[in-house]
Formats: sequence, structure tokens, C-alpha cells
Amino acid sequence: MKTIIRLSLTFLIILSLAAITSLYFVFDSRATIGQDGEVDLIIAEGASLSTIALQLHEAGVIRSPNTFKMAARLLHKTRAIYPGSYSLKKRLTNTEALEALSHAKAIEVLVTIPEGLRSDETIGLLSRKLGLDSLRMISLLTDSTLLQLAGPGFRHLEGTLYPETYRFLANSDEFTVLKKLVTHFRNSIKPEMLVKAQEYGFDLFKLITFASLVEKETGRADERQLVASVYHNRLRKNMLLGCDPTLIYMLVLRGEWDGNIRRKHFSIRHPYNSYLYRGLPPGPIANPGLASILASLDPVDSPYLYFVGKNDGTGSHAFSRTLREHTNKVNRYQRRRSNR
Repeated sequence: MKTIIRLSLTFLIILSLAAITSLYFVFDSRATIGQDGEVDLIIAEGASLSTIALQLHEAGVIRSPNTFKMAARLLHKTRAIYPGSYSLKKRLTNTEALEALSHAKAIEVLVTIPEGLRSDETIGLLSRKLGLDSLRMISLLTDSTLLQLAGPGFRHLEGTLYPETYRFLANSDEFTVLKKLVTHFRNSIKPEMLVKAQEYGFDLFKLITFASLVEKETGRADERQLVASVYHNRLRKNMLLGCDPTLIYMLVLRGEWDGNIRRKHFSIRHPYNSYLYRGLPPGPIANPGLASILASLDPVDSPYLYFVGKNDGTGSHAFSRTLREHTNKVNRYQRRRSNR
């Protein structure tokens, strides 16, 4: 009987030692190969635990992918590893690696996108700041998944690359970056805004098209509702909008924009020429900010049908009720420009 008890105790001790040894390898063993130091790692969006474990092992951070996965499950850390770019020490224990990934701050890049940029300008900014492929991003401007996210009517992402300050994970891919902008755009358009837009015969697409005209015509907060009122008044009277920024957009599309609008440009037969074709242009001419969108939904009640830049360095405009009044102001302010 005593022999049996001694054997049982011995067996239990062996099991305990084996368990302790196993736990050591699961939680506290370190990689034995490689040198100390740090390594930069990118955890991709949607990466599986197996993929992450293999990355860490190949980078010399952990000893074994299998024990890392086991430790993550035992410590309930499988959902605590977030995508991003990390700088980690090499030869960590599984516990240390999980702790580092759970609490380390992912490397982020702050990018501010100003109001009123065209899609090509926005892509140029993003590609420079984030090191992205601009041609790949341009091809994504007509991606069906992103267009569906943008909303009905959009055949191009122009108008939906929402101006804002963003935090992007370092090494984000082109699709993820554009998706973040478009998602923010849709989240910024509240249901009540779309209800209000219906009062002007606008759906989301037409609202953003209209707001892009306001955005490009003035950067002054005190003028947005006035500019919006002019274009609403013209639409109601079925007048030509006569919006210079649509000419610029037309010339950009044709590869002919050199910084100047010339007399010959007004007669070019092109859908974006608002001096020849009535109504809104075929789509947005830029990516408007929230202020211009709200001004488009809440214009002041004005009698104005025309406006012209004062060319005084302030960006302000002079508004007119009649064509004669407008022509006089154009002559006055054009002389100011020629005299500068």
C-alpha cells in the first residue's frame, strides 16, 4: 500500500513538474537564436492569430508560434492585438510580447485634408504623407465597393473624400485609406440633412454637387450662405449658373488647366461648362466641407443673382440683383485687378 502511495506521489510530482515546465515554455521561454534589439512590425487589418504568431517568430520576437497562440488563448488576449505598425524588442517571452502588443501605441500618421480639394489633389496629399501608390488610389475612385459606400448616384468618389484631420495607421493600404474618408463622409451626413435637401429637390448626390460649387466659390464663412442663395435663385429661375470653378474643373479633366480662364474656354462644349449648360454640373467639382454643405441647406433669403470677387486680398465678393449692377461691379473690380 505504501509503495502504491509513493508511486502515486511520484507520479503527481512528475505531472506537476511537467505542467510547470509546459507553462514555462508557454509563457516565459525566450527565443534562443538571434540578437537583442528592436524590430518594426506591421500587423495587417484582419490578420489571424496564426499569421501574427508567425510574423513575431520570423522577426525573432518570440520562440514559437504555437506556444504564443496557446498563451494568447489562455490569457484571453486573442482579441487584444490590434492592426498597426509596432516597434518591438526581440527575444521576448510570449507574455511580454502579448503585453507589448496589447498596450503598445500603434504608429500613426496625422493627415489634415483641407476643404475644397479635388480628388486628384486629395490623393496627391495622401500619397505623399502616407507613401501610397497614387495611381492605385486614382483607380479606386471608381471602385464599386467604395461607390456603394458613398451612396446612390455617385459614379466617382469626387465629393466624398471628406476634408478632416485623420489618424491613419502607418503602412495603411490605399483601399483602407479611401474607405476611411468615404465612411467619415457618410457618417457626417445626418438623416435630417437629407430631409432638408429634399426641399430643394436634392438627393445626396445633388446636394454634394451643389455644395462643391459653394466651397470653390468662397472660403469666407460670412459669405457661404450668400453664395448658396445666388445659386439657389439661379436654379429656381432656370438661369445658367455661370460658375467659374466648373470651367476650371472642365479644363482639369481635359488636361488643359494652366491657372487661367480665357475667353475661348466659355464656348467649349463640355457637360461641366455651366456657362453653356443649365442646371447642376454632372457631379461634384471638389470635396466640400461640412460648412459648405450646411450653407447649401440653409441659404440666406436674398434677391441676389450675381457676385464678383473684389480683388482686395480678403477673398470677399460684391453681390448684385441685376445684370447691369453686376456689370458695373465687374468693371470696377476688374480695373482694381489690372491696376495691381
